[in-house]
Amino acid sequence: MTEEKYRKYIITEPDRDYLKSLEGKTPKSIEEQRKAGNYFEGVYMFHLDDNILPGGFYTDCHWITAVHGNGVQTEIAHTHDFGETLGFVGSIPGKPRELGGVIEFWLEDEKYVIDKSCLIFVPAGMKHLPLIFRKVDSPIFFWTASDSRNYGRTSGNDE
Repeated sequence: MTEEKYRKYIITEPDRDYLKSLEGKTPKSIEEQRKAGNYFEGVYMFHLDDNILPGGFYTDCHWITAVHGNGVQTEIAHTHDFGETLGFVGSIPGKPRELGGVIEFWLEDEKYVIDKSCLIFVPAGMKHLPLIFRKVDSPIFFWTASDSRNYGRTSGNDE
């Protein structure tokens, strides 16, 4: 049998300790939206950072499968001391450039309405978000990544 020396570099499940650290930490804004009938369905896929795998850089991956109500604001405006890339990819067979939904994304004080699969780069120090999922007709793969080994904010912390 071949030894798999590098298996630890292949992540196929979310880190249980990381998921446990999130329990009970849903921001109040998300809870309030849910009570008003505005929520999304999805699957939290993966998280990676230096705490999970030494040397790993910050990455988060989700599938967003449905939005209920008038849209869901998942984040508030904030900044980082590192650059960040956010990706939104649709899953419509034969139409990979179509998002299959509509999101609202803010860079500084400019609103962008996005309905195409895309990558968004946010330079260090740039205010970005809120991010609002307005419509999801087919699953959207959403991820964030940075060159930082751990996630952190320099402004815009939510409860």
